[in-house]
Amino acid sequence: MMSSTRERQAESCLVQLAQRGDVPGIQYVVVGPAGVEFESCCGTTDVYSGQPVISSTTFMASSVTKTLTAAGVLRLKDRGLLDLNSSLGTFYPSHPYNADIRIDQLLNQTSGVPNPMPLRWLHLAEDHDDYDEDEALKGILAQHAKLRFTPGSKYAYSNLAYWLLGKIIEQVSGLSYADYMRTSILDPLGISSDEMGCVIKKSDQHACGHLKLRSVLGLLMPLMMSKEVFAQTAAGRRRFQPVYMNGPAYGGLIGTARAFSKFLQDQLRSDPVLFSGETKDLFFSEQKDSSGRRIETTLGWHRGELSGIEYYGKPGGGPGFQSNIRVYPKKAIATVWLANETGASEGPIHALTDSLDRHFL
Repeated sequence: MMSSTRERQAESCLVQLAQRGDVPGIQYVVVGPAGVEFESCCGTTDVYSGQPVISSTTFMASSVTKTLTAAGVLRLKDRGLLDLNSSLGTFYPSHPYNADIRIDQLLNQTSGVPNPMPLRWLHLAEDHDDYDEDEALKGILAQHAKLRFTPGSKYAYSNLAYWLLGKIIEQVSGLSYADYMRTSILDPLGISSDEMGCVIKKSDQHACGHLKLRSVLGLLMPLMMSKEVFAQTAAGRRRFQPVYMNGPAYGGLIGTARAFSKFLQDQLRSDPVLFSGETKDLFFSEQKDSSGRRIETTLGWHRGELSGIEYYGKPGGGPGFQSNIRVYPKKAIATVWLANETGASEGPIHALTDSLDRHFL
């Protein structure tokens, strides 16, 4: 177990975040190979109601989803159902790009697929039953039909690349993305539908997304988004209606920090549940572009360093929420936090994570 001094320091940091109003509410979990080593929940799910965040409160995970989508693809590879050198066109022939884009290039963000601003890629939860994801994706691809560069030649982040990976998962598995993730990732890890999924399972346990009124984002985002996604303001913040990402594979998972910690715990095991040791090594393997230059991502993780210690992580930020996950292999720990405040820049997300994680390194 972690020392009580470190736990008190981390707890104090989390409480201050909520009390200062940096975030309305936050969950933070530190996990090792044997299970949870530290867990804290602070603040409120909604500044209007003041309902406290508890361990069962769910948050939108935003781009943290991408790492689990990558795990879903690698699980298909591990089962012999998919070759990472295969072409996108083999599984999604209607894509508009006149180039051979490989699956591994989609995973490591060297595909050249454009990255249009996804602020409008939302729909109300109450409209989800009538939402047509395939039509939405076709429309986005038609609007952004030109690659940014030759696939493999360099790194450039793309939400759209991971939306396409979700379509590959569906084509190979014969299941919807949500059903595949349930049966092939979440169920094997013992993560219940109440803890994580692609829909809000219990509305009374789901955090409300927030946006500070007195901020650059608070001024700009309402001008770029549909008014219907906003609820009434309270305590100096715009509040969001319950919404879903249009493409679940790039940012649509909804869950608790404890649920994400179960996924992270599996990455720390010498004998993981999700895939073989060989595929796990591939998941974290160094990637290079076609010129042999090392890039900042693996096949699903971003690489970084804190206090001289290497980590693999994935920040997430979007309308109403922000998050981060990290694995520190040499320390045999992993961390996750989820918060219900809009995040659009990786810098502040990493800074918050650094301030919390350094207590446990």
